[in-house]
Amino acid sequence: MSKISHPKKENLSEILNLWNICFPDSPKFTKWYFKNIYSEKNTLIYTENKIICSMLQMPRFKLSETGTATYIYGACTHPLHRKKGYMAYLLEESFKIDLKKGINQSILIPENENLFKFYKKFGYIPTSPLAKEILTKHNFTEKEESKKYVLKTANNNDIENINDLYEKFSKSSSFILRTKEYWKTQIKMFKELNGDVLCLYNKENLSLAAYAFIWREETIQAQEICFISDEAKNELCQKILNPENNSKKLEISYYKNNSKNTACVKFHVNPKKQLNLAINLLFN
Repeated sequence: MSKISHPKKENLSEILNLWNICFPDSPKFTKWYFKNIYSEKNTLIYTENKIICSMLQMPRFKLSETGTATYIYGACTHPLHRKKGYMAYLLEESFKIDLKKGINQSILIPENENLFKFYKKFGYIPTSPLAKEILTKHNFTEKEESKKYVLKTANNNDIENINDLYEKFSKSSSFILRTKEYWKTQIKMFKELNGDVLCLYNKENLSLAAYAFIWREETIQAQEICFISDEAKNELCQKILNPENNSKKLEISYYKNNSKNTACVKFHVNPKKQLNLAINLLFN
């Protein structure tokens, strides 16, 4: 017997087991996510003979131009039950829930390039253009470093400045409206999982010139970077790649029109063929 439902508390260990099978590379993040974000009411499971075979998460966010969106996250199927259409059933059920709640859009970030074709079958179109650059210390010289900026680790007191810069930087797109609690959660997550949030301030007027959410790995990953100018971007990158840092490379990602799309959006009613959405920092 098969059915789609929301899980109960007693299903948590089985859900965690399926998650770890499908996403084995980030145990620290898994622990953090299920402690801070996971919700039974925002989870759909597909069971067969009382065994959870497939599942997805449905947290929701509000975008600046297009209203509330459901974010399809952690979509996965047990290897023994793939290619049986279970994920399709879950996605279709999530669309029905959206319509009942008056939500007109569903967003997701495909794990790899091939999945864009899979989600296209359900009406998802590519969006969220992200430019990526890989920088090394050789991209900068000591003479280029400006003395007009100061770098600091972000805390909750920086949230208003970070959000203002984020919204100005993303204004050409329909961007996710981020509350103070949203920013607090993101800062907390990065710090607890060996990441960091860095702010570059102008010394003269104390205005925020750039910020970055980074993962400290062999190649530092700046998952999101926003800046007021190329000068500020270069200064922030140079300070991240300082001589005391053992990392030799820095990979940065930022919104830029006509770049490679990294996410998908589906409009349930009156679909839009072209719309840039700024989708990032959604646990990915």
